[in-house]
Amino acid sequence: MNILIGFIGLCAAALLIYYVYILMKGDEQK
Repeated sequence: MNILIGFIGLCAAALLIYYVYILMKGDEQK
């Protein structure tokens, strides 16, 4: 159960970093 929570947290963090990366890259293109 603890591993599952850690996996979900890791996925959430990865998505957040990916979203910020795309957002910053989009701002650079503008």
